[in-house]
Amino acid sequence: MMQTRSIRYTATVPEPLMEELKALAKQKHVPSVNYAILEAVSNYLEGKRAEMYYSAMQEAARDKAFLARTMQCAEDFKFVDSEGLGEW
Repeated sequence: MMQTRSIRYTATVPEPLMEELKALAKQKHVPSVNYAILEAVSNYLEGKRAEMYYSAMQEAARDKAFLARTMQCAEDFKFVDSEGLGEW
């Protein structure tokens, strides 16, 4: 997880979920309730970013101008790797 400045934010969590998180922390399955919540939010955001990226790629795949530019770029650089004479 990324270490940055933290802010305090109040959120409402259903009691059964909070009790389950507290039990997990008490049994040392997670370091703390706060840690579990941070990890859950981080995982949720990661999933949302992946969904947004996938959606953008699907949209790009339907964009004929984007596809033409991409194919032209691939054509322009198709011999670049062979020009390195095995240096990499």
